Amino acid sequence: MVVRVNVRSNLTGVRRRANELVGLGQYALANQVHADSNLYAPMKSTDLRNQSNVSADNKQIIYNTPYARRLYYNQFVNYTTPGTGPKWDQKAKSIHKNDWIRIMEEAMR
Repeated sequence: MVVRVNVRSNLTGVRRRANELVGLGQYALANQVHADSNLYAPMKSTDLRNQSNVSADNKQIIYNTPYARRLYYNQFVNYTTPGTGPKWDQKAKSIHKNDWIRIMEEAMR
């Protein structure tokens, strides 16, 4: 006795939906990383934090001031706001990484 089974899969829309979910996760992640990183960005004035934004493709956070690069890489400056300093995104990551993962996962549901 030979049993044959024909299986047909209709995966129409799966790729599109997967891309939508990834996009939602990336949007949520980028905005949360931006918000959390700003907490640790130097703040002598609010220009550095206020002149930052998430790129249109949600892949970068841009600090659009002439001195942003200098503050980001200069480790030997006395920052006036406690808890702030260079490489503020790395500090935010070390503190908020698990929250970021949770937020991204929730956005992709």
